[in-house]
Amino acid sequence: MSKADTVAKIYMKQSSIFADVFNFYLYGGRQVIKPEQLREVDPTELSIPYGRDKKGEPVQRYRDTLKELAAMEDGEGAYLLLGLESQSLVHYSMPVRNLLYDGLQYARQVDETARRHRKEKDYKGRASSEFLSGFYREDRLLPVITLVIFFSPEKWDGPRSLSEMMATKNPEILSLLPEYRIHLLSPADLAKEDFGKFRTSLGDVLEFIKYSEDKEKLSEWLEERCELILGQKEVEVLNACTKAGLQMKQEDEVMEVCKAIQDMKAEVEEITTKRVTKDVTEKVTKNVTERVTKDGTENTRLLDLKNLMRNMRLTAEQAAAALGIPQAEQASLLKKLR
Repeated sequence: MSKADTVAKIYMKQSSIFADVFNFYLYGGRQVIKPEQLREVDPTELSIPYGRDKKGEPVQRYRDTLKELAAMEDGEGAYLLLGLESQSLVHYSMPVRNLLYDGLQYARQVDETARRHRKEKDYKGRASSEFLSGFYREDRLLPVITLVIFFSPEKWDGPRSLSEMMATKNPEILSLLPEYRIHLLSPADLAKEDFGKFRTSLGDVLEFIKYSEDKEKLSEWLEERCELILGQKEVEVLNACTKAGLQMKQEDEVMEVCKAIQDMKAEVEEITTKRVTKDVTEKVTKNVTERVTKDGTENTRLLDLKNLMRNMRLTAEQAAAALGIPQAEQASLLKKLR
């Protein structure tokens, strides 16, 4: 798992953030799921094909996060299993991966139901088919919803359904295959008004990610959100997923994002100014040195020409040729002799 996926997973495990994202995705931002209603369960999906023959090889997979929701509906407990996968890169087999997670979770529920019946020995009077499967006619499964959050400003260009991964596009064949669509939350797909439906820092994190590759839009957004304050986990997510380079002191609990970016800009401008000054100084020094060297060489050659013309009674052209002065330099030198 990459660093970006790791910090995103840690961030999303917080019950307040977890509840916020599912309230947005399932209920349009209405506060239906409360953080205190969530209980984290083992994210390991381990299953053996169910049945009383106990044959088969175990299958094991690891989700990022899996939580159980316990709410009250009409005075009765209603339960829901919510799974979350954090991605910083596109996973091109995500429909199959999530289908396996959900399938294993349903298989586990069937297996646990059968185990409960065996423990309670309540199979008397049951049909042989119920006894064989261990799952009775009135037994029911808890719904499982797996949501993928794409922590990247890029557009998700991978498949979003099982049918998109199939080699055939024949509608007759596809109509016989079970469909499975992934639930995907990608910043690039969200409109500006969507971010206001979040009640935690997740909205700010996703909006920052959306604009992170467009410096002009990011600057405009930051000017609008000049009061933006983020904590350590949020800063770690942004730095890992967008290379934001936000600097936060270890002893600080929160960071004023706008101030931090302004300080970074000032530091960059100071470094740039020093570098430009240094480059200009070096260039001027180099030009002066070259000029002095050139002038010294030219004066020496003029003196050599004059001596040779006087002592050997040669013309300027003959003296230049005798000294081996390149033709390109002769015109300038001879002009100065006259």
